[in-house]
Amino acid sequence: MYEFTAQPNMIFELPNHWKTNDDYVAAFSKKYRDQYKRALKKSDGVIVKELSLEEIISNEERIYQLYYYVAKNAPFNTFFLDKKHFSTFKKQCGNRFILCGYFIENQLVGFHTLLLNGNVLETYFLGYDEQIQKEKMLYLNMLYNMTKFGIENQFEKILFGRTALEIKSSIGAAPILMSGFIYHNNKFINRFIDKIFPKLEPTLVWQQRHPFK
Repeated sequence: MYEFTAQPNMIFELPNHWKTNDDYVAAFSKKYRDQYKRALKKSDGVIVKELSLEEIISNEERIYQLYYYVAKNAPFNTFFLDKKHFSTFKKQCGNRFILCGYFIENQLVGFHTLLLNGNVLETYFLGYDEQIQKEKMLYLNMLYNMTKFGIENQFEKILFGRTALEIKSSIGAAPILMSGFIYHNNKFINRFIDKIFPKLEPTLVWQQRHPFK
């Protein structure tokens, strides 16, 4: 078998002495504290609200539009979710699945989702209106809000996934390499899999940020 490493998973190990979001912000160096304040200021006028099952169902079409925009513009994507995925997930998982909507004047402009998995908080799919995202720094504010939730609810770590590595490192997540194994039934191909596989893997160039003092 050939062992390979894929794009790293961005994981935020939360210090147990952080009890509030203020503890988190205080740990930033000046540059990243200024980034946090700038993002917070940009989000003025955006109302963030956790949606109930009924609210998810009533906003399902808009939620899917926002999700689909992000998914179709992702650098790499192998599938698209069903249009009723989020309401179905909420029905199945109940309080262990959270969908937070971002509203401007009662118009849904973005959302993020979380999975509560024991002591681990897992980020899930999200979506946003691209124009509003640029104007209000929605994506960065989503990352801060998910981190705030993790700290205030005393999770041990947050799994941020394997996309947008640089911006996720700027809020505190660190890359953890993911290993896997591959074997091809064709013995000839398998013999040269160590030469073939690296050519299929996309080149990853990014700069890790170190936001804390």
